[in-house]
Amino acid sequence: MRQQGAWIRWEKAVERKVTWAELWKAEPQRLKFLIQAVYDVLPSPSNLHIWGKVESLACPLCFKRGTLEHILSCCSKALGEGRYRWRHDQVLKAITEAIAAGVEWAKSSRPSKQAITFNRAGEQPRPAAKTSAGLLATARDWQLLVDLEQQLKFPNHIVTTTLRPDVVLFSEASRQVVLLELTVPWEDRLEEAFERKLAKYEGLVSECRQAGWRAWCLPIEVGCRGFAARSLSRAFSLLGIDGVRRRRAIHNTTEVAEKASRWLWLKRGDRWGAK
Repeated sequence: MRQQGAWIRWEKAVERKVTWAELWKAEPQRLKFLIQAVYDVLPSPSNLHIWGKVESLACPLCFKRGTLEHILSCCSKALGEGRYRWRHDQVLKAITEAIAAGVEWAKSSRPSKQAITFNRAGEQPRPAAKTSAGLLATARDWQLLVDLEQQLKFPNHIVTTTLRPDVVLFSEASRQVVLLELTVPWEDRLEEAFERKLAKYEGLVSECRQAGWRAWCLPIEVGCRGFAARSLSRAFSLLGIDGVRRRRAIHNTTEVAEKASRWLWLKRGDRWGAK
């Protein structure tokens, strides 16, 4: 029960809803993986040993205890071969696509003219509706740098540093810079990953502010079983990716993480070069 009920401790994760339409369209094996992964009942070497199916509980790659957590998140051999980096980059691509679409939407949108509201004599004026346009609406010259395919180099004209956030979004005109750092951890460690990345880039954010830039660091986490942390939703909202666009972006991101982890699971004993 402790193992299968671990999901109740995912306090920082956003609830994930699977609609009937998605159930009808989804592959049965994909749904099976998602459900078994959440409750940690996949046939990992550790579980097979507990069930009396095999004698060895060793990971097929590094020969340490082969739990599901180990295979999807902690195996040193998988890390060295770049398996986790491959999954990280798949998730980063999905997030970057949503941000790039948000940048283009902000560039093409024009502020609407303020309508004049008339009130009858003695009638109290209605309070204006509050809108949160987000950072992307504050400038039209946003530039997006992503640590994919080629190593990201932090813009030297802002600050000179060897740190490489996953995403750097900056505007010269408004002197704003946003750093986004993605982690794809085991869902039990979402909060730990957030605090670790926030501390890592705290100094860089301070240097940017001292150089006259408004700076934000947005650590974002997407669990390796496809459950996004609340930090992802907050980051999209701060940028101005809200409503339906935000829900679609989170759905696409979590689905990519889940599919990538399923691929790692299926290839857990194979040579990674054969992917």
